[in-house]
Amino acid sequence: MKQQSISDSVFALVQAYRIAMRSGLKAQQLGLNAMHVSCLSFIAASHHCTANDIVNHFSRDKAQIARLLKEMIEKDWLRKTANPEDKRSQLLSLTNEGQALASLIEETQSKVQSQMCQNLSDQQIEEFEKLAKLMVGNLNEMDR
Repeated sequence: MKQQSISDSVFALVQAYRIAMRSGLKAQQLGLNAMHVSCLSFIAASHHCTANDIVNHFSRDKAQIARLLKEMIEKDWLRKTANPEDKRSQLLSLTNEGQALASLIEETQSKVQSQMCQNLSDQQIEEFEKLAKLMVGNLNEMDR
């Protein structure tokens, strides 16, 4: 019974977070989905980012990431340039529009996190982060 309760709580938290982020970003109007948000944030935080870096970081299929990147290039959020260190890959960088979206994502994440942590002490937040990391580690062990 307790395990189902934890699953329900995790699902409810993830759903509430996604809804708050989508609403704050006006994701529907912008054509953003969760992977767009994750990739834009990852690329913005990276100095040298390749498609392979994204595949490895998010543990996603190469073909899926290739389609996603192609779409983001078509939307003018992203551009590819030759990687001077490795002729087999290209560096990904954000266009001005992509940088504006990444800034909006960061701002929205900050607002959502503040709302989510209202009425929680620093100690409660710290404990939640510890527990969440342990649970993620436990689940990652299943994949090995």
